[in-house]
Amino acid sequence: MNIDIGKAFSFAIERIKANPAYYIVGGLIVSAISFAVSMLSNVLSFIWTFFINIFVRTLNLHGDIAQQVARILGGLGGTMIGMILGVIVAPFFVGFFRGIKKEYEGGTAEIGDVFSALNIFIPSMLNYAVASLVVFVGFICCLIPGILLYPVMWLSIFFLARGESNGLDAFKKGFETLKRAPILILWTIVLGIFAMLGLLLCCVGIFVTIPMSAAALYVVFSQAVGDDGPGDAKQVDAIQV
Repeated sequence: MNIDIGKAFSFAIERIKANPAYYIVGGLIVSAISFAVSMLSNVLSFIWTFFINIFVRTLNLHGDIAQQVARILGGLGGTMIGMILGVIVAPFFVGFFRGIKKEYEGGTAEIGDVFSALNIFIPSMLNYAVASLVVFVGFICCLIPGILLYPVMWLSIFFLARGESNGLDAFKKGFETLKRAPILILWTIVLGIFAMLGLLLCCVGIFVTIPMSAAALYVVFSQAVGDDGPGDAKQVDAIQV
């Protein structure tokens, strides 16, 4: 296994220059879907909290106790709503990664690739949900485990894009990959920070840095599982260390 971050960035820059329609417009579509889901989650969380407050009042609890109960139930409900709705975006992440995969193998991605994973809607949501839950539990456990497990979410998306859609195969392979190549923790964090740097460019810069980060991340993950490089990608089930 040899992680060449320079090659990953070179691939990302080259492909965005060659096919900006896919990376920028496709990235905008995925971001818009994520934003819509987030807004829906906030609305439903607000409604949940509103009814929880009404319910708590009917219990005739004392002021401080009522506030604590309402806060706990409202927080738990809001978190659950966010997690449940959050997995809806998984197929679109997978579709975007499928487009990157196509370009990594020498083809040309199209906007329609963003929606190409709708045929594995349930497996995408299932694997992403399990990975998200594992990371969430990790963050609850003193924060550090969540940071260490964070790449599993994107590795699950990566393996789904590569065709691992049976049961929890994508999550399992993502977890095994992370165990064998813990360096991916560093690169996932670094590329995540890079993606957010676009906010410094009047915020609109993220429309370039986010898809660039996604493309570079795909290359890093491919290198971790033993792919030879852009234009010669191949499926490898075991990591060559």
